[in-house]
Amino acid sequence: VLPKDNPWSRRHGLHDKFVYLYSGTIGMKHNPAMLLELARKHADDPEVRVVIVSEGIGAEWLRKEAAAARLTNIVILPYQPFHELPAVLASGDVLVGILEEEAGVFSVPSKTLSYLCAGRPLLLAIPLENLAARITRDHRAGLTVASRDLAGFLGAAATLHASETLRATLAANA
Repeated sequence: VLPKDNPWSRRHGLHDKFVYLYSGTIGMKHNPAMLLELARKHADDPEVRVVIVSEGIGAEWLRKEAAAARLTNIVILPYQPFHELPAVLASGDVLVGILEEEAGVFSVPSKTLSYLCAGRPLLLAIPLENLAARITRDHRAGLTVASRDLAGFLGAAATLHASETLRATLAANA
């Protein structure tokens, strides 16, 4: 567990912003449109960033769609060196995970375990019966919504953004 204000967050201008951070693969079993909508929701707030640390088809789709929508609050970075992962995750005020319904039976996002170790609150759009969702709920380490529940996802994100006390409680539970 590292402080938010660290060399990595300073290098990327995130140390003084509210950051929703997604780190890891964005592939066919993920829905990058949810991250795009999260950025749209906060497009008028200069203090909020949606940061995606990923590569490949989902990251490229996000880059293209964010540019087309002229979103300046979305930051897409390539995978970072493994030794920087703790600082990367510490830069997030809320750590985000997404997983499509079809993948929920066979996939438990390992990023959830890394997120928990970072001591930050989680925001998951994931099949509710998935082990990662159950762990997050059972330990009150974050908020979970169903995979395709965009309104619930944005609502949970707003709840986390609005309450420093809730974020601190969930982070401590993580």
